[in-house]
Amino acid sequence: MKKIVVLFCSALISVFAFAAEKNPLLSEFYKGNLQNKITVVSKAASSGNSQVILKALDFLVFAYDSLGDDAEFESLAETVIKSLTPKVFEGNEKNISGQLFQLFKISSGNKIKIAVIDSFYSLPGSDAVTLINDYFYRQMQNRGKFDESVSKSVEFIGIKGNSASFNRLFIADILEIWPEQSSFISENYAKLAEENRREILQMIVSVPADKKILILKKLNENDKISKKIRGECSENVLSSIINKEEGNSKDSREDLITLELLCLDTIAQSKWTRASSLSTKCFDRIRNEYEQNLLSTEQFTGAIGNIASVAASDTVLVLSSYLDYLNKCAENGQTPVKDVVLSVINSLGDLGDNRAFDFIYAATSLDYPEEIVEAAKSAIKKLKW
Repeated sequence: MKKIVVLFCSALISVFAFAAEKNPLLSEFYKGNLQNKITVVSKAASSGNSQVILKALDFLVFAYDSLGDDAEFESLAETVIKSLTPKVFEGNEKNISGQLFQLFKISSGNKIKIAVIDSFYSLPGSDAVTLINDYFYRQMQNRGKFDESVSKSVEFIGIKGNSASFNRLFIADILEIWPEQSSFISENYAKLAEENRREILQMIVSVPADKKILILKKLNENDKISKKIRGECSENVLSSIINKEEGNSKDSREDLITLELLCLDTIAQSKWTRASSLSTKCFDRIRNEYEQNLLSTEQFTGAIGNIASVAASDTVLVLSSYLDYLNKCAENGQTPVKDVVLSVINSLGDLGDNRAFDFIYAATSLDYPEEIVEAAKSAIKKLKW
């Protein structure tokens, strides 16, 4: 079959005789075997002979069904596609892109696909991105092998991609389609994150709590994702938790608690002060959960610290009121948990707001452990007057 195709192409010489007279390399291309054709295309690329390269591209599409599995044909294809410089593309974009798309779709091996993907960087428009988005999505659905063509696809849509590209890459990472490639995939979708901030926000607010947790963790793990995106996502999610009627929620209580703690931590780590009032508003909720033994002491004190680190104007009042409650418990012989008292006192000291003075000072005269008394004295010194 290989000989038949080559003979057929030789027969085409007469059809292009006129062109060949003006372009001797073109005649050489039609007459030669596959190895000769590779040599001719290389010469054409070196001399800027676009006509030969374009005719060679025609040949690839025509002969693929018969020669697609041939190693020399693949080498020819690589040589031709790599020769598609901006000069060759000029004025021929539509025809070349159509042939490249066809080659990508019909080729079963990686070599041609990889060469085509590399050539797409020179193509204007979004058609190439759409094609590679679809290819990556099919590989993702089929949980195919993460070979070099998939790797090249990830790199390409990471640079040239759109919101659909971000969506596919992010979902592939969340679903752990290729867990061993998580770092590589996340590095590439991070490049698209800023321009697709709305897409991320829409995604995270539209999924159940357990999926929100996964998304937020992925965002936090990726140091290429801006703190602005992390903070804004956490703010929106925390707002939805606080404003959601418990009885109407299909999310488990455990997931909601995990999510609210994660949001508070992310807001604090991102220094997202826009959510300061929202974080403070969350205090009564987490206090109630702690008193119902739904939170550990470590979780509760961590949340207190996170709320204080992005304090609003009323945070000092909320924490002072809680310290007043703890002090009264101590007065009545119901000794509060030491770490909780320490967390509140230390947070109030760090805030430095003198409105907390009376409540912190009261702690120095109660039957608290020495560690709490010393912490209260230290906190008083930090207050600003």
